[in-house]
Amino acid sequence: MASIWPEFFKGQRIWAYADRQSVKPGERLNIMAAAGPGQPSRIARLEVFRISAGGPVKVWISGFVTVAYRGATASGASIGPGWPPTFADIDTATWPPGCYYADVVEQTTGTRDVKAAFWIVLNPKRSGAVLVRLGTNTYQAYNSWGGHSLYPNDDDERRGLLVSYDRPTPATFFEYDVFLVSWLEGLAQSLGGVDYAANFDVHADPALIDRYPLVVTGSHDEYWSGEEYDAFHRRIFKLGRNVAFLGADAAYCQVRYGDLNRAPGAPDLGRQIVCFKTGEDPVLRRAGQGDPRRLATNTFRADARRPETMLMGGAFQNWFEAASPQRPTFRVARVDLPLFEGTGWKVGDEAADVIGYEWDNRDPAGDGRRLWDDKRSLEPAIDPARISVLFRGEAVGADGQPGVAEATLFRSPAGAQVFNAGSIRWVWGLGKDGFVNAPFQRFNENLIRQLSRR
Repeated sequence: MASIWPEFFKGQRIWAYADRQSVKPGERLNIMAAAGPGQPSRIARLEVFRISAGGPVKVWISGFVTVAYRGATASGASIGPGWPPTFADIDTATWPPGCYYADVVEQTTGTRDVKAAFWIVLNPKRSGAVLVRLGTNTYQAYNSWGGHSLYPNDDDERRGLLVSYDRPTPATFFEYDVFLVSWLEGLAQSLGGVDYAANFDVHADPALIDRYPLVVTGSHDEYWSGEEYDAFHRRIFKLGRNVAFLGADAAYCQVRYGDLNRAPGAPDLGRQIVCFKTGEDPVLRRAGQGDPRRLATNTFRADARRPETMLMGGAFQNWFEAASPQRPTFRVARVDLPLFEGTGWKVGDEAADVIGYEWDNRDPAGDGRRLWDDKRSLEPAIDPARISVLFRGEAVGADGQPGVAEATLFRSPAGAQVFNAGSIRWVWGLGKDGFVNAPFQRFNENLIRQLSRR
């Protein structure tokens, strides 16, 4: 049972999940919760918080209810455990748009299972100057609750091909995005508003990202549908609208969505993601519907079909263990742009120790091709002269191979400015103790303000 029901932090006693990745204000939300194996029933309540600049703000508290043990089977990772709602039909009408999470708090001891569930409240007016699209698919790709993730793990010799949102999820990558969201919330009013969306929101409505002056992606936004890739490619190369990739390893692997437990006539909520990660995806044998390579749930760079380098200028090169003591440093590569105003930096100065634990550069394979091939690639190449390196640093991968991390900026022929931070830990420099410094924050504020001008 332990392999199906992993703890996300030491001593966890209650697990939970939400039935939506995102809701509009007024849509009802259900939270499913259960005590773990061998745990007695507990009396607990839900405390809901909105992430804000000054820290989390409590917006709702439930009544106390009994949280009992619920079963979990080997299909839990793929389709969820099927728990009934513990906190049902929560009214979200008064909740402002933003990023939310819930703690489960026991009545007698006050023990708190933190960030047990998290979700987004959308802005249906789409009135912000900035849209932050969080990499919610990545949260599930690495989640092994229920028996498997999209990666090999201790209890699964072969990785899974299907994973579900309908299961408890560790807050590992959400915690990275909290730094980004908290920092942006501090700028939101002066910018003219910041809105939020999940991967599936853009998949279901690709035009969602069209109107915003600036779209920002989160720290680890690795898993995209083909429709999401199309939407970003259109934004950058046809609409000429700005994007800031404030992480690394973005758009690395293609997925498609399912909703296997959807009731007849109910809307598709994208509650499962499918990813073969190889050329074995049977969709490649589909005929008569265009080039099937655009549909395959493989890496976007596979067979050089749609390499990420030709979307954002750089792409994933390597990684080291998250627990590694390495603190590789980005150094300033140029200062002759308005983005550097007020930083006081000179070329060669240390900017921030935020490289890792995955990083990008312009030519990950180091062969000069930038993952692109003139005969096989489905997208045109970005002229390398259009790409400028703003920060550069060195790191050593878990395989012992030295690598180069680059944060880049390019302007597409349509006029879009596209920044790629090139590191998952970039957002640590916006709020994590021991990694924050004033010049780095000033650069990022300049970046957001300049790229979000209407």
